[in-house]
Amino acid sequence: MDAGNEHPDDEWPLPPSWMWGCGECIELYKAMKLAPEVVEAALEEFGPGVDCDPSDSVVTTQIRLARHIAVEHEEFLPEADESCEKCMSDLRRRLPELLVLEHRARHVFAPPRIVGLL
Repeated sequence: MDAGNEHPDDEWPLPPSWMWGCGECIELYKAMKLAPEVVEAALEEFGPGVDCDPSDSVVTTQIRLARHIAVEHEEFLPEADESCEKCMSDLRRRLPELLVLEHRARHVFAPPRIVGLL
């Protein structure tokens, strides 16, 4: 699928400039973007009968980046998005603050389609 055919909810946003000023953000972001490629290459090599991502690196790299941003860059996090079911749900359920901040951090770097998954 080329970029012209992608649904806007599937597009990865351009990370904000403040992320590029943090070495750890850069490393975590690179690892997150590389993880799906590594898993896909392993699947092509070994086939569907082998668990090519036993530590769920595609998800855990996103969680690590979100946690870093929530802890180290809270001042840059967007407010809860009223159009996001997960943001509104987090506020209603009174989840631990770190989990709420991690979710809001995902709005900074993840496509809308997957922001609400964690």
